Amino acid sequence: MPTKNVKLLALTALENTWGNSEDIVFSGEWCKLYERKHVWGARHHETIPFHWDDREKLKKDYDYLESLHHSLLTSLTDTLNRLHGVNYSTRYWQILLDPWLMSYISVLFDRWECLRYAFEFFDEYKIYFTTETIKPSFSYDDYLTQIFSDEWNQIIYQRIIENSPLKKSIIRKAKASCTSPKVSSKSNGNKKSIYNLKNLFGKAANLLDQLIGKYVYNYNVVFYWSYFDLFELISLNVSIGQIPRLFVNEFDQNRVNGLSDLKISESIRNNLQIDFAAKSSFETFIKKFIFHDMPVSIIEGYEHLSQYVKKIPIKTKAIVTANAHWGNIVAKFWFAEQIQKGVRLIILEHGGSLPAHKELFDFEEDISDLKGTWFSPYHKKHQQVPPSRLIKKYRDLSPHYHGKYCCFIGNEHPRWVHRIHFYPMAAQCLRSFDMTVQLYNYLDKSIGRHVKIKPPPYSSYLALNTEQRFKDILGEDHVLSEPTVDKVFKLAKLIVCTYPETTFAEAMTSGIPTVMFYPEEFYERHPSTQPLLDILHQANIVFHDPKSIAEHINCIWSEPWRWWSSSQVIKAREAFKKSAANVSIDWKNQWVQFLLNI
Repeated sequence: MPTKNVKLLALTALENTWGNSEDIVFSGEWCKLYERKHVWGARHHETIPFHWDDREKLKKDYDYLESLHHSLLTSLTDTLNRLHGVNYSTRYWQILLDPWLMSYISVLFDRWECLRYAFEFFDEYKIYFTTETIKPSFSYDDYLTQIFSDEWNQIIYQRIIENSPLKKSIIRKAKASCTSPKVSSKSNGNKKSIYNLKNLFGKAANLLDQLIGKYVYNYNVVFYWSYFDLFELISLNVSIGQIPRLFVNEFDQNRVNGLSDLKISESIRNNLQIDFAAKSSFETFIKKFIFHDMPVSIIEGYEHLSQYVKKIPIKTKAIVTANAHWGNIVAKFWFAEQIQKGVRLIILEHGGSLPAHKELFDFEEDISDLKGTWFSPYHKKHQQVPPSRLIKKYRDLSPHYHGKYCCFIGNEHPRWVHRIHFYPMAAQCLRSFDMTVQLYNYLDKSIGRHVKIKPPPYSSYLALNTEQRFKDILGEDHVLSEPTVDKVFKLAKLIVCTYPETTFAEAMTSGIPTVMFYPEEFYERHPSTQPLLDILHQANIVFHDPKSIAEHINCIWSEPWRWWSSSQVIKAREAFKKSAANVSIDWKNQWVQFLLNI
């Protein structure tokens, strides 16, 4: 609807794009940093609703973007094969492109839709532009650093405005540049190992691993970033008759010559063409910029990485990984090379519990021969295995913890959408925060004094700073500083999870009395989870209403172990273990059989 007074549209939290005293419209809650409330709260402002609050739209958009993702993969395969003079499969290129491509099209579509929604509220805006530019990231990890920054998002919004029909109906005014995003064409270094290699034992293990790597090249199975604890990893390797390895040095991208000297080749990128028929202005936008934004490792760094992994002397029949296919660019290139030779790629879920309605455009299923899951299989490539991440927790399980607190496990997501999924996005996680505060207020005061909250591990700038919000509302003495949930569990008389993901499975595996509640509208689960959810609801383990769960906690608090040991709850716990976290003392034999079968 038109308006006489042109309002200022703030795209991000960069305050030097907010003008002075104009009426301001924020493109979303991501503009309004909690710690800067004194600034934006003093302005007369409105905030555009988030387009994926409409969950039917989310489902429709997910299906559209998944289809677009597959179409682009096919077209990009032809282009990249021509560019590099090779003839590799779509699967090969998907290992290298995803999860970047999956995230990239989701992020751009989200920003596109946010602007479209903004112009449905007012058809004219004043917008302050910055003068910076952005360079392509080196890898997916570097890309994440970019997309969580306001600087990158400001420039992407500006790019959309200049390359869409929206540009005809806005007033633009130049503004002094903001701090530009820190991006480069070189690596940020090798991702930290999941094992602690800094202590004396770790350093010795690393040196031994390097020594073995000089003489032993043949392995039935290569376990890399498989999320097994070090001792479990050693034990499993011995059980299948091979020398345990960490492969830390082989997949260290700092060892790849030439990467630090790479320069962006604008001429190559500008001349690349994709044989893809755009069906909308958004798809035209993607087609125009996809090679400008594609990671350096795929274009300028390809030859260096491809030649390096060809010289890695490891020979194997199968690869088992939980997340190296996400962020370790050397491992990704080696995996892609190995699948061309017929090596089997087994991807493990690195977290789990109650799987989402849909997830990741199934890219892990596409690139793997088999996916080891926590939950009972619902895809032809799924096979349930004892979760590598939970085995150590099960081994360390002590039913004799004497915690005294009601420990809430907080939940939060980045304020910038980084992919389309069926979890809270942007400010939607504040619904969990509000429900948690309501639960606290419904508890008996004698129990409330024992409440301790473990805030999520995000920084205040990256996310919505729920840690400080909890401190401001409940008091600092209710907020824990322990870095890991394992330490929190040992303090707990009762664990209260606020989301149906990995932490819930860890809590259920711990043996400590556990309950969970979450906003059902922002956590659409896969249909196969419904029978288990029904059992957990009936046993008063899972709730969606803060008042109901508070009444339950008030009832069981004096003796939560009595409730936890009741026949109905034990049956529910066994059902959860069987369906969602099937780990036992016999885990090694199950894993050996799994590996023999593949």
